[in-house]
Amino acid sequence: MEELKGGTRSDQFQTFPTARYFEASRELSLARSTDDLLDRLLKKIDELLGPAVAAFLLRDQASRDLRYARVVGDIASQLQDRMIRRGEGICGLAAETNQNIIISDCQRDPRFNPRVDHLPGLEVYSLMALPVKVEKKVFGLVGLFNKKNGKQFSLDEFKLLLSLISLFELLLERLVLLKHISQLEEFDPLTDAYNTRTFVNYFQREVARCERYGIDLSLLKVDIDYYEKIIQTFGQEAGARVITNLSFILRKTTRKVDLVARIGEYEFMIMLPNTGRSGAEKLRDRIIKILENQNLRATGIPYTVTIEVYSESGQTVQALSRVSEVSSCLNQVNKKHQRRKYPTPGEELEENILDTLFSGPK
Repeated sequence: MEELKGGTRSDQFQTFPTARYFEASRELSLARSTDDLLDRLLKKIDELLGPAVAAFLLRDQASRDLRYARVVGDIASQLQDRMIRRGEGICGLAAETNQNIIISDCQRDPRFNPRVDHLPGLEVYSLMALPVKVEKKVFGLVGLFNKKNGKQFSLDEFKLLLSLISLFELLLERLVLLKHISQLEEFDPLTDAYNTRTFVNYFQREVARCERYGIDLSLLKVDIDYYEKIIQTFGQEAGARVITNLSFILRKTTRKVDLVARIGEYEFMIMLPNTGRSGAEKLRDRIIKILENQNLRATGIPYTVTIEVYSESGQTVQALSRVSEVSSCLNQVNKKHQRRKYPTPGEELEENILDTLFSGPK
């Protein structure tokens, strides 16, 4: 729903170069995180529309209050983290009713409440407030207050901002969905081996099982020798062929109960449940022999690997967690799962959207 009441037509703005809008669209599409996307949006709004203050207000999904989470302008420090209660002022009205609002002349609009809508250090005379939605649910709001040149916001500027917000919503949803998919994904997309997160999950489960029942657990760490030299000599595509060929051989050589995971650019880890050191060493020798006979024929590149064996049993199996590569994997996964004490606005926004779209009934 759009509220156009109070907007003025600016013939001068109709000459706005279309190329600059497409440049702004391209800049937004290059964002790699929600925080990056928010920063790019406010930067482009500042360049194209010249507001005295441009802000992204994050909506609390429980109280439905708004908080100034990202602010651009001279009074940014005074506005940062300022709260607007549910339905309060023009911004609260826009978020609560899901309206896109422009007020060109605040003195003439009865909805404008100077007590609520004026900002610290800024007497607001013109503003725009547009909710940010995903799946028709409001998660935040973009607010623009006054113009640096002293003029009023026009309907043409309102429509330009509406277009930018619409693109922002699409890109925001894409980033959130990609993050959700990556969290669900178990496999490395290049090699079809398991990824680091899956390796850590199965490793922790297997360690607990071995400790309880006193059984063996072995790991094989497989590194491609001189991988950087392969890349420099034969190119990146050749390096990918080597990695995929090695993954194929590792998966075909191991048992169904074993787990092959890619834990680095050219590193793999094989987890061997209920297998002692002698069994792990036999598998290592078999893999090396197969590679000697097949790798050149399959890839055209005579690569070799180094395989290290680690084996523990029962109460000592926890020692495998101290293997440097395993410890690195554990730290990497645990760090991703740790919630920041003070999350960034982008992280909060992502969490709100993910909770709403993908969480089942509580």
